[in-house]
Amino acid sequence: MIEKENEALNKNLDHIFECNTQSYDDKLQELKEENVNRYCLWHKKGHPGHHNNFGLMGECKDCMEEIEKGRCSVDVCNFDMDIYWTVRNFWLKVDVKGPDECWKWLGGTKKNGQETVAYMPSPFHSAKTQSASRVAFWLSRGYTGRYRIFHQDGCDITCCNPLHLRIKELALTSQPTEIKAVNLSYGNIFEHAKASIEKKSSYFE
Repeated sequence: MIEKENEALNKNLDHIFECNTQSYDDKLQELKEENVNRYCLWHKKGHPGHHNNFGLMGECKDCMEEIEKGRCSVDVCNFDMDIYWTVRNFWLKVDVKGPDECWKWLGGTKKNGQETVAYMPSPFHSAKTQSASRVAFWLSRGYTGRYRIFHQDGCDITCCNPLHLRIKELALTSQPTEIKAVNLSYGNIFEHAKASIEKKSSYFE
């Protein structure tokens, strides 16, 4: 009995050591193979980018490049038509104010209002809901996967102002100084869809 337990323990230890010596590039390659059909929220059908390009925390590497450049935009036109209503409905539950003010979440909460709950499917989360601050970051700056989102000091606990949100694990990420756009409408939604189809066709020519 003891010999069998020791044998099992040794196998587990070998596996742990094997995993620890696996290179970062090998882990990324495994991840790429596992997630070949996963798309970032910013991916648009028929367009390159934001597809099967994820880091070890599930973050979209295309988005991370834009985050590093300081991208910050509240614009539903950044997203594919398939997710348009989900994106729009999220921002309609946010009390959008000036760039220096807190944008309070007006949607669902739990734990006596200490935690926000927002609907937003994610390729790396089994649950269909996330914290409102996480969703606000995803939809304004980029998809960061499993990275946790924090508020700046003195911020309202329900705040969704992207200028007030941080990723503590990425302290070197440049913080934007302005929100480039606030647009919650596609305008003529049919014209937008037509233009999108034409753009996709030209891409494949």
